[in-house]
Amino acid sequence: MISVIIPAYNEEKNIKDVLKVLEKINIIDETIVVNDGSTDDTEKVVSIFNVKLINLKTNLGKGAALKRGIQAANGDVLVLLDADLIGFTPEHFNRLVKPVLDNKCDMAVGIFSSGRKRTDLAQKIAPFLSGQRTIKRDVLIDFINNSDVDILKYGIEVALTKYAKEKHLRVQHVQLENMTHVMKEEKLGFIKGFKARLMMYKDILKVWI
Repeated sequence: MISVIIPAYNEEKNIKDVLKVLEKINIIDETIVVNDGSTDDTEKVVSIFNVKLINLKTNLGKGAALKRGIQAANGDVLVLLDADLIGFTPEHFNRLVKPVLDNKCDMAVGIFSSGRKRTDLAQKIAPFLSGQRTIKRDVLIDFINNSDVDILKYGIEVALTKYAKEKHLRVQHVQLENMTHVMKEEKLGFIKGFKARLMMYKDILKVWI
């Protein structure tokens, strides 16, 4: 059974494109969207789709939102996706889940390729930052039970990567061609977006160091 988990904070403009693609994929058993205290119409947009919607009253951060989604999931294979993907297709999804379904790895990490130069370069240099992952349920449950996930925020992917290394898990990188995501400066404007990016890097560095 496959469960897809999408954390979303103020993603009314982007998440529908991701959910439209997921609707076309028949191997998905459930899709869970964790609305992380959004102040826009994210909840309204998501409610149009056949998904399990978890509404958090306040913005807790990506780590806490993913934890709620993982706890609510029923699948033995969990797929973590960002809400702002561009160029996402069923082929990308199938490529991301196949290594885990075939038991060739415990965690598959999607790496943007040929999407746009800035996001491609960032993920080539630091693949541990990718939010697109397929992971066995027992791995994620052990991770959230033994990590202070609620305070990780944008450091969640780094923490997952470190956990996988410490546990000697099998990890495979999967190229996701012609795919990228909306950058913070595009969502919020240059100044607010730049500030949000700095806060994201701060969360990442806390976990990495």
